[in-house]
Amino acid sequence: MPLRLDVKRKLSVRSDRVKCVDIHPNEPWILVTLFNGHAHIYNHETQQLVKTFEICNVPVRAGKFVVRKNWAIIGS
Repeated sequence: MPLRLDVKRKLSVRSDRVKCVDIHPNEPWILVTLFNGHAHIYNHETQQLVKTFEICNVPVRAGKFVVRKNWAIIGS
């Protein structure tokens, strides 16, 4: 029996290739790391870009929220 899910799009943004996504457990934020070396934090409720970081000139392959420290750790 196939699994049927009711998927609804909440946020759609044009960008470079996405390498990693992390969702903050307490805030309405999504951390996205990109192939172009940037990282973005979006608010999925307002669909607005909250913060952008230019990390390096190579793909950023990992990103993670650390809630207890109020950090976002990003690595390439």
